[in-house]
Amino acid sequence: MTTHFFELPAEVIILIVCHLPLRDVVACKQLCRQLRTLIEQSQLLQCHFRTMSSGVEDLFIPGIRSYEFLKSLELWEMAWRKFDIGDRFARHRYHNVLWTVEHVVQNGHIAAMRLGDSSWHTTPGWSYADISRVQMQGDEIPQELTWADIQLDIGISPKGYVLDVNQDLVAVIFHRDAIWRRIEIQFLRFTTGKPHDLASNAILELDLECKSPADCEIAMGIMGSNLVLLASYKTRRRLSSRHQEIYFVDWTRGYIHRVRRVHDGTYFPVITFVSKDLIVLARKRDFSLEVCKIVEARDSTTFTLQTVCILKLPSVHPRTRVRFQMRNRTPLAGHSSLPALHSSKLPFRSSPMDAVLGFEINVRRAAPRSGSESRRLAFWVCHSTFCKYAAQAIKSSRASPSSGKTRTGGMRGFASGLVNSISHLFTNSSVRQWHEWGPQSTRWLECSDDLRDRQTLSGTRCAIVHQGSLTLMDFNAGRLANLRTQGIGMDSGLKAVVHPNVIDRGRCFLHDFTSRLPYCVSTRHGVKNRVLMDDEWILQFECFCSQEEGLFGWEGYIDFHSIIPAEYSWSET
Repeated sequence: MTTHFFELPAEVIILIVCHLPLRDVVACKQLCRQLRTLIEQSQLLQCHFRTMSSGVEDLFIPGIRSYEFLKSLELWEMAWRKFDIGDRFARHRYHNVLWTVEHVVQNGHIAAMRLGDSSWHTTPGWSYADISRVQMQGDEIPQELTWADIQLDIGISPKGYVLDVNQDLVAVIFHRDAIWRRIEIQFLRFTTGKPHDLASNAILELDLECKSPADCEIAMGIMGSNLVLLASYKTRRRLSSRHQEIYFVDWTRGYIHRVRRVHDGTYFPVITFVSKDLIVLARKRDFSLEVCKIVEARDSTTFTLQTVCILKLPSVHPRTRVRFQMRNRTPLAGHSSLPALHSSKLPFRSSPMDAVLGFEINVRRAAPRSGSESRRLAFWVCHSTFCKYAAQAIKSSRASPSSGKTRTGGMRGFASGLVNSISHLFTNSSVRQWHEWGPQSTRWLECSDDLRDRQTLSGTRCAIVHQGSLTLMDFNAGRLANLRTQGIGMDSGLKAVVHPNVIDRGRCFLHDFTSRLPYCVSTRHGVKNRVLMDDEWILQFECFCSQEEGLFGWEGYIDFHSIIPAEYSWSET
């Protein structure tokens, strides 16, 4: 016997619809009156629909009823629409030694990461504070933050790190003073600085074989148990030419494997995950973004990096020098967040599945007769864009017929098949020109100054301090649709930007190009300091130069502002 869909219990239908994406939930509401009534009357489905349309994860804490969850979500959305920094909650005085300290805000925690500086006698490590726990106490007088200080071994020299508060993880790349030809990777707990419990090996080693560690530049990206590392050698290695190497690290199983070796100058030092098995590299030679898939072998011991799609960027003049950077990326959660690191104020946070990536580009071209030109630009693109074009490329490669020639046996047949497979990998079907994907999937902005330290990302939001004002850009499609249909920006200063903007070609770009990715925007004037943010907190950095024993450094204050007032906080469960 076959059972009709509507003969299933209502609870079963609700659970089925809860597993559908937002577009399919909307389609179900339009299918028939019975299904639309069931969706609109179910508080569970309403929570699911609201969280997806708002771009947040459904972190439903036990003990909170559905209507309380929806009320909290509404307050959170209203606060972000107004984007009023309001009164300062707390102020912290800090001392930043040149470029050896970088502040990061993730999941209700602020961390000051120190790479170490022998001239200022600073030890490598980091300091952190849990902002949400201070706010949860609810005292009228702002309290001083309690900072925990993690100090690493003074005998190591860190070259970089990857921080993921969601996993209570810090991956540190360093070398020891006595063994400077080898770098080591150590996976530590963010809260304690001790070796992470899930790490199989305490330290992974990688031989550089270069003249000094300063001759190697490293870029890293992490997602769950996977770490991808791009090493660029600035000088010649022994008996070999300059090159770049890409390594794949599974830190829970304790091994490192080289997956690609290319000529020097192939990639910029930019690497980031957009899903659990997709990474994006920035290519130098043809100025494009390369989407790669991490493929695991059947024996689960080796991995390969397969290029599935190449997205071309606007064409530049051949003699144009380009510097490509990426800052303040939103971390992807590979595992469920540890309970100790949950933000205790709200039962949800921005979903990382469609977060926005912010890139910065400096272009410069010197011409003998026409003069030189130097320009700074920034552009934004969502994770879902890379996932969409990667899925289309994979589907196209699977559907395309194989070569019509019959493969012959022997070595000649094997070589012919190998050439055909490599040629098929880099055919035009996997390469999308700029006009095919760029205008509708990106938004570009030309800047008068460097946005390297003036841009912060959280989920689908980007905050920029530029020319004395703070601009909040929100690329969430569901929020943009609500703004355009309901007009919620009348009293909050929030407005929709749907018209395209044009970047002139000048001497660097060969052609004018447009970008039309829509977004919501609000502006607050009179903000000149650096800003960092996450889902619940905005931090302002007020810096001024100080001098001590003839050396210059940065000193100032960090002002903490809460998005949601204290009376709407949720206590821990």
